[in-house]
Amino acid sequence: MSRNGWVCLVSMFLLSLSAEASLEWEQKKVSLEVHPSQVSATAVFRFENAGEETIALQEVKAGCGCLSSRMAKETYVPGEKGLLEIKMDLRNRTGKQKKTTTVRTSDGRRAQLMVEVNIPQAYRILPRMVTWHQGDDAESKSVRLVNDNKLPIKLQAVRSSHGHLAAELKTIREGYEYEVAITRKIPDRGIRSFVRIIPEPPPGQAKAKELMIYAHVQ
Repeated sequence: MSRNGWVCLVSMFLLSLSAEASLEWEQKKVSLEVHPSQVSATAVFRFENAGEETIALQEVKAGCGCLSSRMAKETYVPGEKGLLEIKMDLRNRTGKQKKTTTVRTSDGRRAQLMVEVNIPQAYRILPRMVTWHQGDDAESKSVRLVNDNKLPIKLQAVRSSHGHLAAELKTIREGYEYEVAITRKIPDRGIRSFVRIIPEPPPGQAKAKELMIYAHVQ
């Protein structure tokens, strides 16, 4: 084939591609800033159908069980804009997180979207587990909670899952330092308790990420 023939063939191929349906994403990575006790956060990914054919979002596959997605509809005509919301569950997570979601469209293409977030630790818990061993005469044991962030995070209540291991919240420095006293009421063995500490919800939020202490009488 001559040089002119190759040029013509390539030009026709590029034109055919431009005529295909094509979803263009405004950005494929969203970085979120979150409060230390925030329960969830939502990233918004905006897009436009820049092609000449109607296009549908056929599959939205999250790469982590902590992700869920929501969109107003699946099908978009040429020139139409839309958005995809990806919500991340922040409970039981701290530190840097990078989670992906793969979107497959009706033109056979795939787009990989990333949510990036650095989740601050609300409180250091010292220790996270208290244990009574055989022969241990102590009735109560204490756990210290320290907030190293600049912003205060008030703790509102404490709840024990077992009635024989009572828990009491004591304020040392409101918003920054507390103590939880766990008292063994009856010296039974084989008792376990999950002690939940409930912080004040962050501004604009209905709930807060709970803190957890474990207690065990062996």
